[in-house]
Amino acid sequence: MYDAGLVFWSGREKIGLTQQQLADKARVSRSWLAKVETGKASFDFRKVLMVSQVLGMHVEINDD
Repeated sequence: MYDAGLVFWSGREKIGLTQQQLADKARVSRSWLAKVETGKASFDFRKVLMVSQVLGMHVEINDD
């Protein structure tokens, strides 16, 4: 989970959004986003997809 948080933080910083701005655009709470960015949130795949979409990222799942 920490890796996803680091990717979200980096992507958010890259496009110049605050946590609140990204949370609003992705329709998640700022507190959840902050916890994800620091590796402290439980995994909610739906929310991960919502944030990824706002950041212009895609999520890939494979069984390698």
